[in-house]
Amino acid sequence: MKNNRLSELKTETSLLLKLAMPILLAQWALTGLGVIDTLMSGWVGTNDLAAIGLGSSIMLPVFMFSTGILLAITPLVAKANGQNQVNKITGFLYQGLWLALPLGFVSLWVLMNLEWVLNLLDLNHSIYHLTQDYLFYIAFGLPAIALYQALRFFWEGLGTTLPTMWISFFALFLNVPLNTLFIYGMGPIEPLGAAGCGIASTIVMWVMLLAGILYVFNARLTRPFCWPVIALRIPLRPSWALGIKPILALGVPNTLAILFEVSLFSMIVLFIAPLGAEVIAGNQIALSFTSMAFMVPLSLAMALTVRVGNGFGRNNRDQIRISLIIGFTFALLIGFLLAFISYFFRLEIVGLYTDDTSVIVIASSLLIFAAIYQVFDAIQVTSAGALRGFHDTQVTMFVTFVTYWGVGIGLGYVFAFKDWIVEPMGVQGFWLGIILGLLLAAILLSLRLKKIYHVHFV
Repeated sequence: MKNNRLSELKTETSLLLKLAMPILLAQWALTGLGVIDTLMSGWVGTNDLAAIGLGSSIMLPVFMFSTGILLAITPLVAKANGQNQVNKITGFLYQGLWLALPLGFVSLWVLMNLEWVLNLLDLNHSIYHLTQDYLFYIAFGLPAIALYQALRFFWEGLGTTLPTMWISFFALFLNVPLNTLFIYGMGPIEPLGAAGCGIASTIVMWVMLLAGILYVFNARLTRPFCWPVIALRIPLRPSWALGIKPILALGVPNTLAILFEVSLFSMIVLFIAPLGAEVIAGNQIALSFTSMAFMVPLSLAMALTVRVGNGFGRNNRDQIRISLIIGFTFALLIGFLLAFISYFFRLEIVGLYTDDTSVIVIASSLLIFAAIYQVFDAIQVTSAGALRGFHDTQVTMFVTFVTYWGVGIGLGYVFAFKDWIVEPMGVQGFWLGIILGLLLAAILLSLRLKKIYHVHFV
Protein backbone atom coordinates (compact mmCIF):
# COMPACT_ATOMS: atom_id res chain seq x y z
CA MET A 1 0.00 0.00 0.00
CA LYS A 2 2.83 2.37 0.93
CA ASN A 3 4.67 1.58 -2.30
CA ASN A 4 1.51 2.25 -4.32
CA ARG A 5 1.05 5.62 -2.62
CA LEU A 6 4.68 6.54 -3.26
CA SER A 7 4.30 5.52 -6.88
CA GLU A 8 1.19 7.69 -7.23
CA LEU A 9 3.04 10.68 -5.75
CA LYS A 10 5.97 10.20 -8.13
CA THR A 11 3.66 9.84 -11.13
CA GLU A 12 1.66 12.94 -10.26
CA THR A 13 4.83 14.93 -9.58
CA SER A 14 6.15 13.94 -12.99
CA LEU A 15 2.90 14.87 -14.74
CA LEU A 16 2.61 18.19 -12.93
CA LEU A 17 6.21 19.16 -13.67
CA LYS A 18 5.86 18.04 -17.28
CA LEU A 19 3.05 20.57 -17.63
CA ALA A 20 4.53 23.29 -15.42
CA MET A 21 8.11 23.46 -16.72
CA PRO A 22 7.27 24.39 -20.33
CA ILE A 23 4.70 26.89 -19.04
CA LEU A 24 7.34 28.38 -16.74
CA LEU A 25 9.89 28.70 -19.54
CA ALA A 26 7.19 30.16 -21.79
CA GLN A 27 6.07 32.64 -19.13
CA TRP A 28 9.66 33.63 -18.48
CA ALA A 29 10.17 34.18 -22.18
CA LEU A 30 6.97 36.24 -22.42
CA THR A 31 7.85 38.23 -19.32
CA GLY A 32 11.36 38.49 -20.73
CA LEU A 33 9.87 40.53 -23.55
CA GLY A 34 8.96 43.18 -21.00
CA VAL A 35 12.30 42.83 -19.23
CA ILE A 36 14.16 43.32 -22.50
CA ASP A 37 11.99 46.34 -23.28
CA THR A 38 12.84 47.76 -19.86
CA LEU A 39 16.56 47.03 -20.18
CA MET A 40 16.92 48.35 -23.71
CA SER A 41 14.84 51.47 -23.11
CA GLY A 42 16.64 52.10 -19.82
CA TRP A 43 19.94 52.56 -21.59
CA VAL A 44 18.35 55.19 -23.87
CA GLY A 45 17.40 57.37 -20.91
CA THR A 46 15.43 57.61 -17.69
CA ASN A 47 12.50 59.27 -19.46
CA ASP A 48 12.19 56.38 -21.93
CA LEU A 49 12.42 53.87 -19.07
CA ALA A 50 9.73 55.75 -17.15
CA ALA A 51 7.53 55.91 -20.28
CA ILE A 52 7.82 52.14 -20.88
CA GLY A 53 7.07 51.51 -17.20
CA LEU A 54 4.06 53.80 -17.18
CA GLY A 55 2.80 52.59 -20.58
CA SER A 56 3.19 48.93 -19.63
CA SER A 57 1.29 49.49 -16.40
CA ILE A 58 -1.56 51.17 -18.30
CA MET A 59 -1.60 48.51 -21.02
CA LEU A 60 -1.43 45.49 -18.71
CA PRO A 61 -5.03 45.65 -17.37
CA VAL A 62 -6.33 46.06 -20.94
CA PHE A 63 -4.28 43.07 -22.09
CA MET A 64 -5.22 40.94 -19.09
CA PHE A 65 -8.95 41.61 -19.51
CA SER A 66 -9.11 39.46 -22.66
CA THR A 67 -6.50 37.01 -21.39
CA GLY A 68 -8.41 36.35 -18.17
CA ILE A 69 -11.63 35.59 -20.04
CA LEU A 70 -9.92 33.31 -22.56
CA LEU A 71 -8.03 31.49 -19.80
CA ALA A 72 -11.37 29.81 -19.00
CA ILE A 73 -10.83 27.72 -22.15
CA THR A 74 -8.15 25.67 -20.36
CA PRO A 75 -10.27 24.18 -17.51
CA LEU A 76 -13.25 23.74 -19.85
CA VAL A 77 -11.18 21.80 -22.38
CA ALA A 78 -9.41 19.87 -19.60
CA LYS A 79 -12.72 18.70 -18.11
CA ALA A 80 -14.17 17.83 -21.55
CA ASN A 81 -10.96 15.94 -22.37
CA GLY A 82 -11.29 13.97 -19.14
CA GLN A 83 -14.80 13.03 -20.28
CA ASN A 84 -13.65 12.27 -23.89
CA GLN A 85 -16.19 14.74 -25.31
CA VAL A 86 -14.69 15.61 -28.71
CA ASN A 87 -17.61 17.82 -29.75
CA LYS A 88 -17.27 20.01 -26.68
CA ILE A 89 -13.51 20.37 -27.12
CA THR A 90 -13.92 21.39 -30.77
CA GLY A 91 -16.68 23.81 -29.82
CA PHE A 92 -14.52 25.48 -27.17
CA LEU A 93 -11.73 25.95 -29.74
CA TYR A 94 -13.85 27.71 -32.37
CA GLN A 95 -16.05 29.64 -29.95
CA GLY A 96 -12.94 30.78 -28.11
CA LEU A 97 -11.59 32.21 -31.36
CA TRP A 98 -14.88 33.95 -32.08
CA LEU A 99 -14.80 35.47 -28.62
CA ALA A 100 -11.16 36.51 -29.00
CA LEU A 101 -11.95 38.65 -32.07
CA PRO A 102 -14.09 41.31 -30.36
CA LEU A 103 -11.96 41.14 -27.22
CA GLY A 104 -8.85 41.91 -29.25
CA PHE A 105 -10.32 44.80 -31.21
CA VAL A 106 -11.99 46.33 -28.14
CA SER A 107 -8.58 46.18 -26.43
CA LEU A 108 -7.04 47.99 -29.41
CA TRP A 109 -9.68 50.73 -29.28
CA VAL A 110 -9.35 51.20 -25.53
CA LEU A 111 -5.56 51.44 -25.62
CA MET A 112 -5.65 54.06 -28.39
CA ASN A 113 -8.05 56.25 -26.39
CA LEU A 114 -6.34 56.57 -23.03
CA GLU A 115 -5.07 60.15 -23.31
CA TRP A 116 -7.51 61.05 -20.55
CA VAL A 117 -5.57 58.79 -18.17
CA LEU A 118 -2.29 60.51 -19.04
CA ASN A 119 -3.96 63.90 -18.63
CA LEU A 120 -4.85 62.99 -15.06
CA LEU A 121 -1.18 62.50 -14.23
CA ASP A 122 1.33 65.19 -13.45
CA LEU A 123 3.85 64.13 -16.12
CA ASN A 124 6.57 66.15 -17.75
CA HIS A 125 6.18 66.85 -21.47
CA SER A 126 8.73 64.23 -22.57
CA ILE A 127 7.34 61.31 -20.54
CA TYR A 128 3.78 62.20 -21.59
CA HIS A 129 4.47 61.98 -25.31
CA LEU A 130 6.81 58.98 -25.07
CA THR A 131 4.12 57.05 -23.18
CA GLN A 132 1.43 58.12 -25.64
CA ASP A 133 3.51 56.95 -28.62
CA TYR A 134 4.29 53.60 -26.97
CA LEU A 135 0.60 52.90 -26.26
CA PHE A 136 -0.46 53.87 -29.78
CA TYR A 137 1.89 51.49 -31.56
CA ILE A 138 1.59 48.50 -29.23
CA ALA A 139 -2.22 48.66 -29.46
CA PHE A 140 -2.10 47.19 -32.97
CA GLY A 141 -0.75 43.92 -31.56
CA LEU A 142 -3.59 43.25 -29.12
CA PRO A 143 -6.02 41.60 -31.61
CA ALA A 144 -3.27 39.17 -32.60
CA ILE A 145 -2.31 38.26 -29.05
CA ALA A 146 -5.96 37.70 -28.07
CA LEU A 147 -6.40 35.16 -30.88
CA TYR A 148 -3.09 33.53 -29.96
CA GLN A 149 -4.17 33.20 -26.31
CA ALA A 150 -7.38 31.41 -27.39
CA LEU A 151 -5.27 28.87 -29.31
CA ARG A 152 -2.75 28.55 -26.51
CA PHE A 153 -5.29 27.91 -23.75
CA PHE A 154 -6.96 25.33 -26.02
CA TRP A 155 -3.86 23.18 -26.45
CA GLU A 156 -2.86 23.63 -22.80
CA GLY A 157 -6.29 22.29 -21.81
CA LEU A 158 -5.43 19.16 -23.81
CA GLY A 159 -2.38 18.73 -21.60
CA THR A 160 0.41 19.94 -23.88
CA THR A 161 2.48 22.99 -23.01
CA LEU A 162 5.61 22.57 -25.14
CA PRO A 163 4.26 24.62 -28.10
CA THR A 164 3.68 27.53 -25.72
CA MET A 165 7.30 27.32 -24.66
CA TRP A 166 8.77 27.15 -28.18
CA ILE A 167 6.61 29.97 -29.55
CA SER A 168 7.47 32.15 -26.55
CA PHE A 169 11.19 31.53 -26.96
CA PHE A 170 10.95 32.37 -30.64
CA ALA A 171 9.14 35.61 -29.74
CA LEU A 172 11.87 36.47 -27.23
CA PHE A 173 14.57 35.76 -29.81
CA LEU A 174 12.80 37.95 -32.37
CA ASN A 175 12.19 40.82 -29.94
CA VAL A 176 15.87 41.68 -29.46
CA PRO A 177 16.76 42.56 -33.07
CA LEU A 178 13.40 44.27 -33.59
CA ASN A 179 13.95 46.40 -30.48
CA THR A 180 17.47 47.21 -31.64
CA LEU A 181 16.15 48.25 -35.03
CA PHE A 182 13.28 50.43 -33.87
CA ILE A 183 14.50 51.76 -30.48
CA TYR A 184 18.05 52.68 -31.48
CA GLY A 185 17.55 53.00 -35.23
CA MET A 186 19.54 51.50 -38.07
CA GLY A 187 20.09 52.57 -41.66
CA PRO A 188 17.06 54.49 -42.94
CA ILE A 189 15.09 53.81 -39.72
CA GLU A 190 15.52 56.63 -37.22
CA PRO A 191 15.78 55.98 -33.46
CA LEU A 192 12.24 55.90 -32.08
CA GLY A 193 12.87 55.11 -28.39
CA ALA A 194 9.70 54.09 -26.55
CA ALA A 195 7.61 54.25 -29.76
CA GLY A 196 10.01 51.81 -31.41
CA CYS A 197 9.53 49.43 -28.51
CA GLY A 198 5.77 49.47 -29.20
CA ILE A 199 6.30 48.75 -32.90
CA ALA A 200 8.61 45.83 -32.15
CA SER A 201 6.15 44.34 -29.67
CA THR A 202 3.29 44.53 -32.18
CA ILE A 203 5.29 42.66 -34.82
CA VAL A 204 6.18 39.97 -32.28
CA MET A 205 2.51 39.48 -31.33
CA TRP A 206 1.43 38.91 -34.94
CA VAL A 207 4.27 36.43 -35.48
CA MET A 208 3.15 34.52 -32.37
CA LEU A 209 -0.39 34.27 -33.77
CA LEU A 210 0.91 32.91 -37.07
CA ALA A 211 2.99 30.29 -35.25
CA GLY A 212 -0.01 29.29 -33.12
CA ILE A 213 -2.23 28.82 -36.18
CA LEU A 214 0.39 26.68 -37.91
CA TYR A 215 0.73 24.48 -34.83
CA VAL A 216 -2.98 23.96 -34.10
CA PHE A 217 -3.90 22.98 -37.65
CA ASN A 218 -0.90 20.68 -38.18
CA ALA A 219 0.01 19.02 -34.86
CA ARG A 220 -1.12 15.44 -34.30
CA LEU A 221 -2.72 16.23 -30.94
CA THR A 222 -4.72 19.29 -31.97
CA ARG A 223 -5.48 18.61 -35.65
CA PRO A 224 -8.39 16.16 -34.98
CA PHE A 225 -10.27 18.95 -33.20
CA CYS A 226 -9.78 21.44 -36.04
CA TRP A 227 -10.89 19.55 -39.15
CA PRO A 228 -13.92 17.37 -38.24
CA VAL A 229 -16.24 20.37 -38.08
CA ILE A 230 -18.33 19.29 -41.06
CA ALA A 231 -18.37 15.57 -40.15
CA LEU A 232 -19.49 16.29 -36.59
CA ARG A 233 -21.86 19.04 -37.71
CA ILE A 234 -20.27 21.55 -35.38
CA PRO A 235 -21.14 25.05 -36.63
CA LEU A 236 -18.33 27.47 -37.42
CA ARG A 237 -20.55 30.46 -36.64
CA PRO A 238 -20.59 32.01 -33.17
CA SER A 239 -22.76 30.02 -30.77
CA TRP A 240 -23.82 31.19 -27.34
CA ALA A 241 -24.69 27.71 -26.07
CA LEU A 242 -21.80 25.74 -27.62
CA GLY A 243 -18.99 27.73 -26.10
CA ILE A 244 -19.35 31.47 -25.62
CA LYS A 245 -21.71 31.20 -22.62
CA PRO A 246 -19.62 28.70 -20.60
CA ILE A 247 -16.39 30.57 -21.45
CA LEU A 248 -17.87 33.86 -20.26
CA ALA A 249 -19.52 32.28 -17.21
CA LEU A 250 -16.15 31.03 -16.02
CA GLY A 251 -13.98 33.69 -17.65
CA VAL A 252 -15.62 36.95 -16.55
CA PRO A 253 -15.17 36.33 -12.79
CA ASN A 254 -11.71 34.97 -13.56
CA THR A 255 -10.65 38.05 -15.53
CA LEU A 256 -12.04 40.39 -12.87
CA ALA A 257 -9.99 38.53 -10.25
CA ILE A 258 -6.89 38.88 -12.43
CA LEU A 259 -7.63 42.54 -13.12
CA PHE A 260 -7.92 43.28 -9.41
CA GLU A 261 -4.42 41.85 -8.94
CA VAL A 262 -2.90 43.42 -12.05
CA SER A 263 -4.52 46.80 -11.41
CA LEU A 264 -3.04 46.74 -7.92
CA PHE A 265 0.40 47.26 -9.46
CA SER A 266 -0.85 49.51 -12.25
CA MET A 267 -2.65 51.81 -9.83
CA ILE A 268 0.54 52.14 -7.83
CA VAL A 269 2.31 53.51 -10.89
CA LEU A 270 -0.47 56.04 -11.45
CA PHE A 271 -0.43 57.19 -7.83
CA ILE A 272 3.37 57.59 -7.69
CA ALA A 273 3.65 59.37 -11.06
CA PRO A 274 3.87 62.82 -9.40
CA LEU A 275 6.84 61.61 -7.31
CA GLY A 276 9.14 61.84 -10.33
CA ALA A 277 10.88 59.79 -13.01
CA GLU A 278 13.35 58.20 -10.58
CA VAL A 279 10.55 56.76 -8.40
CA ILE A 280 8.64 55.52 -11.46
CA ALA A 281 11.81 53.93 -12.86
CA GLY A 282 12.74 52.30 -9.53
CA ASN A 283 9.23 50.93 -9.13
CA GLN A 284 9.31 49.61 -12.73
CA ILE A 285 12.58 47.76 -12.10
CA ALA A 286 11.15 46.11 -8.98
CA LEU A 287 7.98 45.19 -10.88
CA SER A 288 10.01 43.84 -13.79
CA PHE A 289 11.94 41.42 -11.58
CA THR A 290 9.00 40.40 -9.39
CA SER A 291 6.98 39.73 -12.54
CA MET A 292 9.67 37.30 -13.66
CA ALA A 293 9.68 35.69 -10.20
CA PHE A 294 5.88 35.43 -10.15
CA MET A 295 5.98 33.31 -13.31
CA VAL A 296 7.27 30.36 -11.25
CA PRO A 297 4.24 29.92 -8.93
CA LEU A 298 1.92 31.08 -11.74
CA SER A 299 3.18 28.29 -14.02
CA LEU A 300 2.63 25.77 -11.24
CA ALA A 301 -0.90 27.13 -10.77
CA MET A 302 -1.68 26.86 -14.50
CA ALA A 303 -0.44 23.26 -14.56
CA LEU A 304 -2.53 22.52 -11.46
CA THR A 305 -5.60 23.93 -13.26
CA VAL A 306 -5.13 21.32 -16.00
CA ARG A 307 -4.57 18.42 -13.60
CA VAL A 308 -7.48 19.35 -11.31
CA GLY A 309 -9.74 20.05 -14.30
CA ASN A 310 -8.91 16.70 -15.87
CA GLY A 311 -9.52 14.86 -12.58
CA PHE A 312 -12.73 16.83 -12.08
CA GLY A 313 -13.97 15.67 -15.48
CA ARG A 314 -13.25 12.04 -14.55
CA ASN A 315 -14.55 12.51 -10.97
CA ASN A 316 -11.21 11.18 -9.71
CA ARG A 317 -10.95 12.17 -6.07
CA ASP A 318 -7.59 10.49 -5.41
CA GLN A 319 -5.87 12.12 -8.36
CA ILE A 320 -7.09 15.59 -7.36
CA ARG A 321 -6.01 15.10 -3.75
CA ILE A 322 -2.52 14.02 -4.80
CA SER A 323 -2.31 16.89 -7.29
CA LEU A 324 -3.14 19.37 -4.53
CA ILE A 325 -0.59 17.87 -2.13
CA ILE A 326 2.19 18.02 -4.71
CA GLY A 327 1.11 21.45 -5.95
CA PHE A 328 1.15 23.15 -2.56
CA THR A 329 4.39 21.48 -1.52
CA PHE A 330 6.08 22.99 -4.57
CA ALA A 331 4.33 26.34 -3.94
CA LEU A 332 5.88 26.62 -0.47
CA LEU A 333 9.34 25.66 -1.71
CA ILE A 334 9.10 28.15 -4.56
CA GLY A 335 7.93 30.94 -2.25
CA PHE A 336 10.84 30.53 0.16
CA LEU A 337 13.40 30.28 -2.66
CA LEU A 338 12.12 33.47 -4.34
CA ALA A 339 12.15 35.28 -1.00
CA PHE A 340 15.81 34.31 -0.50
CA ILE A 341 16.81 35.51 -3.98
CA SER A 342 14.83 38.76 -3.77
CA TYR A 343 16.45 39.76 -0.48
CA PHE A 344 20.05 38.61 -0.72
CA PHE A 345 20.64 39.44 -4.41
CA ARG A 346 18.61 42.64 -4.68
CA LEU A 347 21.56 44.95 -5.45
CA GLU A 348 22.89 42.65 -8.16
CA ILE A 349 19.42 42.39 -9.69
CA VAL A 350 18.85 46.15 -9.79
CA GLY A 351 22.33 46.72 -11.19
CA LEU A 352 21.33 44.83 -14.33
CA TYR A 353 18.79 47.54 -15.16
CA THR A 354 20.45 50.84 -14.39
CA ASP A 355 23.51 52.63 -13.01
CA ASP A 356 21.48 55.58 -11.69
CA THR A 357 22.25 55.66 -7.95
CA SER A 358 18.91 57.15 -6.87
CA VAL A 359 16.98 54.60 -8.91
CA ILE A 360 19.09 51.76 -7.47
CA VAL A 361 18.30 52.85 -3.90
CA ILE A 362 14.55 52.96 -4.56
CA ALA A 363 14.36 49.68 -6.49
CA SER A 364 16.49 47.69 -4.01
CA SER A 365 14.36 48.89 -1.08
CA LEU A 366 11.22 47.67 -2.86
CA LEU A 367 12.73 44.23 -3.42
CA ILE A 368 12.96 43.83 0.36
CA PHE A 369 9.17 44.18 0.52
CA ALA A 370 8.89 41.76 -2.42
CA ALA A 371 10.93 39.18 -0.52
CA ILE A 372 8.46 39.27 2.36
CA TYR A 373 5.36 38.51 0.27
CA GLN A 374 6.73 35.71 -1.96
CA VAL A 375 5.36 32.81 0.13
CA PHE A 376 1.91 34.41 0.45
CA ASP A 377 1.86 35.10 -3.29
CA ALA A 378 2.76 31.50 -4.13
CA ILE A 379 -0.02 30.13 -1.92
CA GLN A 380 -2.73 32.47 -3.24
CA VAL A 381 -1.96 31.94 -6.93
CA THR A 382 -1.77 28.16 -6.48
CA SER A 383 -5.12 28.17 -4.68
CA ALA A 384 -6.66 30.25 -7.46
CA GLY A 385 -5.29 27.86 -10.09
CA ALA A 386 -6.77 24.83 -8.34
CA LEU A 387 -10.12 26.61 -7.97
CA ARG A 388 -10.17 27.27 -11.74
CA GLY A 389 -9.76 23.54 -12.23
CA PHE A 390 -12.94 23.08 -10.18
CA HIS A 391 -14.64 25.71 -12.38
CA ASP A 392 -14.93 27.95 -9.31
CA THR A 393 -13.96 31.57 -10.01
CA GLN A 394 -16.65 33.79 -8.49
CA VAL A 395 -15.37 33.63 -4.90
CA THR A 396 -11.83 34.25 -6.17
CA MET A 397 -13.15 37.42 -7.81
CA PHE A 398 -14.64 38.73 -4.55
CA VAL A 399 -11.59 37.76 -2.50
CA THR A 400 -9.17 39.50 -4.84
CA PHE A 401 -11.34 42.62 -4.92
CA VAL A 402 -11.29 42.92 -1.14
CA THR A 403 -7.64 41.98 -0.64
CA TYR A 404 -6.03 43.76 -3.59
CA TRP A 405 -8.14 46.90 -3.87
CA GLY A 406 -9.43 47.24 -0.33
CA VAL A 407 -6.25 46.24 1.50
CA GLY A 408 -3.50 46.53 -1.13
CA ILE A 409 -4.47 49.85 -2.73
CA GLY A 410 -6.56 51.28 0.13
CA LEU A 411 -4.14 50.67 2.98
CA GLY A 412 -1.20 51.16 0.60
CA TYR A 413 -2.39 54.67 -0.22
CA VAL A 414 -2.75 55.45 3.49
CA PHE A 415 0.76 54.15 4.21
CA ALA A 416 2.17 56.02 1.22
CA PHE A 417 0.67 59.49 1.61
CA LYS A 418 -1.12 59.80 4.97
CA ASP A 419 0.12 59.94 8.56
CA TRP A 420 -2.91 58.14 10.01
CA ILE A 421 -1.00 54.98 10.95
CA VAL A 422 2.69 55.67 10.25
CA GLU A 423 4.62 58.55 8.76
CA PRO A 424 4.04 58.77 4.97
CA MET A 425 6.26 56.13 3.35
CA GLY A 426 6.01 57.10 -0.31
CA VAL A 427 6.14 54.24 -2.80
CA GLN A 428 7.23 51.81 -0.07
CA GLY A 429 3.84 52.27 1.57
CA PHE A 430 2.10 50.71 -1.41
CA TRP A 431 4.37 47.68 -1.25
CA LEU A 432 3.55 47.25 2.44
CA GLY A 433 -0.11 47.25 1.37
CA ILE A 434 0.71 44.52 -1.17
CA ILE A 435 2.18 42.34 1.58
CA LEU A 436 -0.95 42.60 3.72
CA GLY A 437 -3.27 42.07 0.75
CA LEU A 438 -1.48 38.95 -0.46
CA LEU A 439 -1.39 37.49 3.06
CA LEU A 440 -5.17 37.85 3.38
CA ALA A 441 -5.72 36.50 -0.16
CA ALA A 442 -3.62 33.41 0.62
CA ILE A 443 -5.68 32.66 3.74
CA LEU A 444 -9.10 33.18 2.16
CA LEU A 445 -8.42 31.35 -1.14
CA SER A 446 -6.88 28.33 0.57
CA LEU A 447 -9.93 28.10 2.85
CA ARG A 448 -12.23 28.32 -0.21
CA LEU A 449 -10.30 25.53 -1.93
CA LYS A 450 -10.64 23.32 1.14
CA LYS A 451 -14.40 23.92 1.17
CA ILE A 452 -14.82 23.19 -2.57
CA TYR A 453 -12.87 19.96 -2.30
CA HIS A 454 -15.07 18.77 0.57
CA VAL A 455 -18.26 19.75 -1.29
CA HIS A 456 -17.36 17.55 -4.27
CA PHE A 457 -15.57 14.64 -2.62
CA VAL A 458 -16.41 14.31 1.08
